[in-house]
Amino acid sequence: MRKSLLILSVIVLLFPTGCVQKRILEELGLIVIVGYDPQENDRIKGTALLHQIDPEAKEKVQVVVTTGNTSKGIRNAQNREVSKRVVSGQLRIAMYNEKLARNGILSLTDTLSRDPSISDTMFVTISKGSTENIITHRFPEISNIGTYLYKMIRQNIQGEQILSCTLHEFIHDVYAVGKDPVLPIVERSGDEISMHNTAMFHNDKMVGGLRVDEAFVLKLIRDRYRAGALELTLDAEPFKLIKSGIQTDKINIVIENITSSSKIKLIDPAVPSYSVHISMQARVQEISNEMNLGEPKVVHALEKEIAKELVRRAQHLITKTQAVNSDPVGFGEILQSKVRHANLTDEKWREMYPKAKVQVDIKAIMVRSGVVE
Repeated sequence: MRKSLLILSVIVLLFPTGCVQKRILEELGLIVIVGYDPQENDRIKGTALLHQIDPEAKEKVQVVVTTGNTSKGIRNAQNREVSKRVVSGQLRIAMYNEKLARNGILSLTDTLSRDPSISDTMFVTISKGSTENIITHRFPEISNIGTYLYKMIRQNIQGEQILSCTLHEFIHDVYAVGKDPVLPIVERSGDEISMHNTAMFHNDKMVGGLRVDEAFVLKLIRDRYRAGALELTLDAEPFKLIKSGIQTDKINIVIENITSSSKIKLIDPAVPSYSVHISMQARVQEISNEMNLGEPKVVHALEKEIAKELVRRAQHLITKTQAVNSDPVGFGEILQSKVRHANLTDEKWREMYPKAKVQVDIKAIMVRSGVVE
């Protein structure tokens, strides 16, 4: 009898709790994506897409656009304009207008990082043009642009098409002496959404952009590939010298299943100078000219020309980053870690980096071949 009463008491206690929790969730507006655009008089426009759990709601998402001087002020204004309490526990993406990013976004991102309800694995992106025009647009095939963009970015990071862009990584690289962050640039064209470029930063200010192929080389230098892919155009002259039958001046080639490792050495801290050695293996997936890839001398020539082209691109990339004094590789961090009592400051590294010398060496090995056009 006592056992039955105990079970009944537990059921009575738990049942109302479940109902209360359900009602609370139905009263919340869960922010999935938030965008920030610059306004006059240093004010900021905030656009938030809210996901609604209420099954009786006609629309599962709601967009709220407000203005303020701070992200907290924008959040308070959003709460005053909706019937549900706005919360950020499900925030997946923070997007910043390129014009805003060029003036610095640390105050806005730092506020997010200090919010205990927000995961530091959320993504940070830059928009080409208005974030409002992206978030408020009704895409025919996309019901929730916040969730769609989150999945799009995640799968491109996993597929090694773009560099990782979490809030944690951005904040770390902003505060780190000797390393700068990079973020993907999101662009809308009609009903299409895409990411074709990467933003370079000098601390928290955007100072330039990288094309997809340049971002590939950046990852090749600073990280490692496990399954990357790349399209290259090679000079055909070296292949003509070995009588490979090539008649054109250029060879277009796609390599995939790229695996690589990179080792960066500090040679002279006074200059400073570095050596970068990259080892990579890849499979020839497609090539525009008929070539006998079973012939060792042809494969060797191909490996040599691929390495030569990637070295050229790597040196160009480093020169480009030095021109805007942005260090996305983290050469300054390497100097700081290798030299005892370096006491490297941001100001000192900004003086040193444009003059740094970097020698890149790449060894490329082609393991298999695919399609020949």
